Formats: sequence, C-alpha cells, structure tokens
Amino acid sequence: MTTNSIETERLFIRSTREEDGAFCLSMWLDEEMGKYLADPPRDKADEAELDFAKGIEEQEGWYPFVAELRSTGERMATCSLVPSEDGKTWDLGYCVHKNYWRQGFAAEMIKALIQEAYRRGGRSFTAAVAKENAGSNAVLRKLGFSPVKEGSFRKRGTDIVYPEYIYRLDLE
Repeated sequence: MTTNSIETERLFIRSTREEDGAFCLSMWLDEEMGKYLADPPRDKADEAELDFAKGIEEQEGWYPFVAELRSTGERMATCSLVPSEDGKTWDLGYCVHKNYWRQGFAAEMIKALIQEAYRRGGRSFTAAVAKENAGSNAVLRKLGFSPVKEGSFRKRGTDIVYPEYIYRLDLE
C-alpha cells in the first residue's frame, strides 16, 4: 500500500514503487547485505521473488518503503511496516545498504517508522532478528526493544537455519 512519505533529518522515506525492485533485490539477495534475511541467495530466487515489486503500489496489508538520502536522493535502504489486524501491533522490517552501515541510519529509520505507526494507532512494535546479526540486535536494544521470544527461520532456497530473537517495544 502506498502512504505518505516520512522525512527525518537525513532521510526521505517513501512508498516503494515498481521501479525500485532492482534496488531492493540488489540488497536482499546480496550475499553480505542479505545474509541474515529470509530472502534466498540470488541464484536460488524464483520468478515470484524476482518480480516482487510488480504491482507493489496496490498490495494490501503492509507498507513497504525505500529510504533515500535527503542530501542527494540516493536510495540507501528499505524498510516496512506490517500492522496487525487490530492495528495495535506493528511489525518492522529493514535493510540498509552496506555503504551506510554503522552511521545511525537504521536507528533513524526505525524511529521514523515507529512514529508513523504510532500516529496510525500502533502501540506495540515487533521485529525478528537473527541472533548472529550483531548490528541489528544492537540497534533494536539501543531503541528500547527487548527480546521476548526466541525462534528460528530458514533462508529460502537453502538449508541455512538462523536462530532468531523476536523483539518487542511497547509504548503504552
């Protein structure tokens, strides 16, 4: 679903468009940047995964975004919000291009997503993160999230299984 854009000090976060597909896949299917995502490696991606952005503007049930640098307009991350049926709990997803790791962009982006979801009635926020993903675990903890559950997920198209934490942040 498309929605209003979100602006932060350094980012312009806008709804994902069909033409953003190649950029998104360049991160998600990359061996390094997509390592801890459920998305498959590029050589294991099927046609549906490669065409995920077809008609994305009309897809219901989630809000996919692309983040751009306000200073240059360069795309540098993806993120998403998925509301629960009652609209009180929202799941967050995100992936920052490696050229922008360790510069505070993930935290800035997640804060903006939380503010947007809060404005829409969200009061609890969740995010699933591979236990091995030190950077993402650190960002969520810094923002006040706490692990509330453990589980695992399989990287599609592979035998790789990652243990994960399910994080939660309650604002009320």
